[in-house]
Amino acid sequence: MKRLVSFIIMAASAALLASCLPDSEELLYTESGMFTVAGSNQLISDSGNIYDIVQNNSGADIPDTLKRVMAVCDVLTKTAGTSNRYNVRLMEFAGAFVSDPLPMSTLDEEKVGHDGLNIKQAWVTGGYLNAYAFIAMFNPSKVNHELNLVYDDVRSNADTLYFEARHNAHGECPENEDTALKDFVFAGAYLSFPLDGILEEGKKPIVHLEWDWYVGDEYSFTREKKTHFGNLEVF
Repeated sequence: MKRLVSFIIMAASAALLASCLPDSEELLYTESGMFTVAGSNQLISDSGNIYDIVQNNSGADIPDTLKRVMAVCDVLTKTAGTSNRYNVRLMEFAGAFVSDPLPMSTLDEEKVGHDGLNIKQAWVTGGYLNAYAFIAMFNPSKVNHELNLVYDDVRSNADTLYFEARHNAHGECPENEDTALKDFVFAGAYLSFPLDGILEEGKKPIVHLEWDWYVGDEYSFTREKKTHFGNLEVF
């Protein structure tokens, strides 16, 4: 993927949030989650709603180069004569890196790497496996960090899909003995992987996700890595 950079940190929840706006503000509800970018002023939610941005309070326009964004929207009014189209006020957004999963059976291990990657949150909505992840890197970074999702097409079955989140730091990682741990900072990014051809429409298998991260926490860690995992529900 492209160079990993820091993004706005927002809650990665697709649940509807209660609003605290004054009575003078008309509002149906507030929604935060991952959206597909349908145009500079239009988003499609993972539940299939079409959101026309009639007011932008985020401070920036959504670049036309983005395919997916993590966003918070105030849903203002429903478009007359439609069942799933609404006018919204965009409150904030962060771009997501989008990349197709790589099949395990034909994997180039050297390309995808096995460096530390910390999945902080992950969820499956709209036919995508979405995540918010941290990596350790120099600031400024000297290389292009690559993040990928590997699909275990051998172990997966109709009931359980197996994935690994992988990171290739191209040598810029804490495992290198000649690099001081204090030189690393943490960078986070939203990721979104389309599951076309993997997740059957209408099916809700268990999605098993694994990743390797260093022993410790975000503020103090050692060079040793351990494997973490979680089972995600399909929404």
